[in-house]
Amino acid sequence: MRLAVAPNGDVLLGWIEKAQEAGQPYGQDVHVARYAQGQWQHLGGALNYSRPREATTLDLAIDAQGRPLLAWNENLDHVDLHVVRSFQNGTWTDWDARRLGQDLTYAARVRRVASSAGEAVMVWGIQNTHMPGTLLVVQTWDGVTWRRSPPLNSGRQVALLPAIALNTAGAPVVTWLEGDAATSAVLVKRWTGTAWQALGGALNRRPNTYTFAPALRLDGAGRPVVAWLEDQDGIDTLFVKRWTGVAWQALGDALNVRTESPAGRPALALDAQGRVTVAWAEGLDGSRQVYAKRWDGKTWRGLGGGALSTSGRDAGFTDLGIGPDGRTYVAWQEQTAGGHVARVVELHSP
Repeated sequence: MRLAVAPNGDVLLGWIEKAQEAGQPYGQDVHVARYAQGQWQHLGGALNYSRPREATTLDLAIDAQGRPLLAWNENLDHVDLHVVRSFQNGTWTDWDARRLGQDLTYAARVRRVASSAGEAVMVWGIQNTHMPGTLLVVQTWDGVTWRRSPPLNSGRQVALLPAIALNTAGAPVVTWLEGDAATSAVLVKRWTGTAWQALGGALNRRPNTYTFAPALRLDGAGRPVVAWLEDQDGIDTLFVKRWTGVAWQALGDALNVRTESPAGRPALALDAQGRVTVAWAEGLDGSRQVYAKRWDGKTWRGLGGGALSTSGRDAGFTDLGIGPDGRTYVAWQEQTAGGHVARVVELHSP
């Protein structure tokens, strides 16, 4: 599930919904809804190019004009087909011809998107048999084909879970994990117009340790803020750092509500004043609850008065967005007796 807030304050929610019919081995549909003037409105029906087909790895981005863009995988046997659609002039584009596919499921899922002028700016993983790891590039559509940037990394190690953001000039900034599962590094580079420039070294609190799920946003000056999970005494622990222009600055210590409780994949957003807000699910599988905190310049302050998910059921797949007026929205998936439902709440500063 993905949430984004448009420049006019409309809230967009994208999700993948089970649509399997009797006798079919699979069937999942991609949907988007917009919350405006107090109600949810679906933007079209199921957005898959082919049905029935398994859909995974959903991305949702919004450009400066407020146009939503989706990317996801439509899986066909052993091939992951990456597809993209943009909502323009009241309808979804038909860009099925732009699909990308790899017969290497792991590599094909190393993908995130941003949006510029209604077009996808995609960080993409390439895994070839002559390389031991994964090569990361940024791809854009030139009207005929996908044009690749120079690689961000050497390809000698595994690279995974990238995130991408664009500065006001449209230049990409990318964060990713590099290394094996137990000894990875959180790295960040930005495009200067001619080359990729590393922003400091690894962000990890401890070098060569387990890290996971980096999230990335830029402030008004184009400086990145990154949230990620890192092993601390066997617990997935949530940290945040901000690039000052010359170095990485830690924003406080761990965000976990309880030190013995593992945090899940974080969501990150900045308001117009550059204040950082993070949302995440915390706890053991089956009893996770959703929390949000905001950095006030000195410490992390909880939003919502405690856990945002109050039903007592398992919650996860958290996302977060902030509107131009400072309204803060958190979305998550919550377990029910019959499956799962999407929840969205608006938060207020303490």
